Amino acid sequence: MRFSRFLLPFSLITVLASCTGSLQDERSQPNSNVMPAETNRPRVATKPGAPPTALDTTNFSPQFLQELKQLMDREKYSVRGQWLIIGEHDSVAFPAELPKRQSVVYAASAGDRTYKLTVTRRNFTTLRYAAEVTERGKRISYTTGTADLKPSFYVAAEVPIDTKTQTAYGASEYVSSAKSLSLLIGTGPDADKAEVYTANAKGQTLPAWRDAPTLRRQ
Repeated sequence: MRFSRFLLPFSLITVLASCTGSLQDERSQPNSNVMPAETNRPRVATKPGAPPTALDTTNFSPQFLQELKQLMDREKYSVRGQWLIIGEHDSVAFPAELPKRQSVVYAASAGDRTYKLTVTRRNFTTLRYAAEVTERGKRISYTTGTADLKPSFYVAAEVPIDTKTQTAYGASEYVSSAKSLSLLIGTGPDADKAEVYTANAKGQTLPAWRDAPTLRRQ
């Protein structure tokens, strides 16, 4: 499944949030095959200070490090604690809305179906997840695995639409190791929201999660 992408400055998130009517028209089916847009994520200037720590698989998955290296190309980068240092002065924090090694549950209902996502943050970049859909109390879909933070998080944040309020919000995207599922975890004041987008090997959306509503932290 391919998703359309475009960049939006953070200032436009507020504008999007106010355009309730137009958003409802554009997203008549909430969790469709089209992924949310991205918005530029501002960098925070910092001073070099102490020498940066080495990148290792304790706090970062090998997959994330490999993709980050490809994305950065020749640009210098390092890590200091929870901060990704880019060049000599720019930096951005890794998402920390989820507590480390503690399970967090997001859920929502629509019609006869109940959607549930349980995530546990293992380190700065990796989540363990369990995604479940039940209908009339019977499980019709269940998948588990690990998902890594998308390396381009430092450039742009995802901007999904809350299916309840029809307003845009910022989120970090995590992609499963099999590239079959994307989790969007809300950031900042929207950390209580989450979205699930899934696809099988042929790029077709899995029926159980098609048009699922925005999940909320329990």
